[in-house]
Amino acid sequence: MIEMKEKENLKYSNEIPRWAKIAHLLLMMFFYFVAFAAFIFGVACCYWQEWFGGVASFAVGAAFVWLARISKMTRQLYTELDIKNELQEEGYYTYVKNLTTGEKWEQLIPFHDMQEVVIARTTRYQSRGSDRLGYHIIGAKVIMRWTDEQGRANYSLFGLEDLEKVQEWVQRFQKNGIPVYSSGVNVNEVSLEDYQEAYEQLPKMPYDEDTTSPKIGTVHYRNIKIWRSAEMMEKKRKRQLQRDKKLFHPLLLAMLIGNFLVAYGWMPSWQLDDGAFGDHSPSFGFAILNFMLLIVVGTYWREHVKWYRSIRDIGLILCAQLAGWKVASLIQTVPDEMLDAIVIEMFVLAFFNSVTFTFVRLLRLFHERFFTI
Repeated sequence: MIEMKEKENLKYSNEIPRWAKIAHLLLMMFFYFVAFAAFIFGVACCYWQEWFGGVASFAVGAAFVWLARISKMTRQLYTELDIKNELQEEGYYTYVKNLTTGEKWEQLIPFHDMQEVVIARTTRYQSRGSDRLGYHIIGAKVIMRWTDEQGRANYSLFGLEDLEKVQEWVQRFQKNGIPVYSSGVNVNEVSLEDYQEAYEQLPKMPYDEDTTSPKIGTVHYRNIKIWRSAEMMEKKRKRQLQRDKKLFHPLLLAMLIGNFLVAYGWMPSWQLDDGAFGDHSPSFGFAILNFMLLIVVGTYWREHVKWYRSIRDIGLILCAQLAGWKVASLIQTVPDEMLDAIVIEMFVLAFFNSVTFTFVRLLRLFHERFFTI
């Protein structure tokens, strides 16, 4: 989301001060430096056979690479694009220029082409530090419905958080005879393209009659529940299925193949102690790696996850390791206690994975019950 600053009355721009651009650049470089250092330390830990440290370092490095990419994309929104939005006397004006290629795009939507306007709600989380609970600022999403020369319905959007400015926008619309409605739902996840199908499903009432919706510009410790249309929910489900097919299913397959190969070619040489893998074996680091991958592959954070997902994932890993053990026992001599050690490791992994799965699901329910309105 691009933050627009008001330069003049009802005229907005994405321009930021030079010091902010430099700060963005320094922050991005810092993230990349930490990621590089974490990867180097992870390689060193693997060389020293400190498996837990290696896995943790690679995880930290990956996290900081992700943060660096987010920082880079955010910086590009302000350094590579010049954006201006104005609510003029004639209508709503938009100007966009790509500072890299020099391409320009302008659009003026006259008031006589506008059919109606809806003032919906948005929220923005404001942190107050790690030791204090943050809050949500209630904003407004100005949704302008207008028709083009072919008579097709189109939509334009603009975001505000100042109630006085919202009133100025509303008065300008009403002055030009445009009906203005209010909606109390949170449209944070509704994109411009979604409104072609979602607009008619928005609950709304005349703006001047709305006394129940969260007041714009106020602060709430509970977030407004995200609103999605039926088509949006179906698109989300399809995106998740595509992501599963392209990413998570191949990752799960690679994980199972890896467990099979480790059980076949490496586990037979691991130290055993009283029917379990010894403290000096790589089993602890390997279990941590499996645990972290299970959280990613299992997508336990999603809104809808089958209750047996955790049990299924552990069962698949157990089958892969048992298959590796069986093949190894047919080809070479393996320790008699290796089977018991694999089962014990799986019980331990299943316990922590089930606890994590349950905790994530309860946390999500707790958040929906006590932190949304």
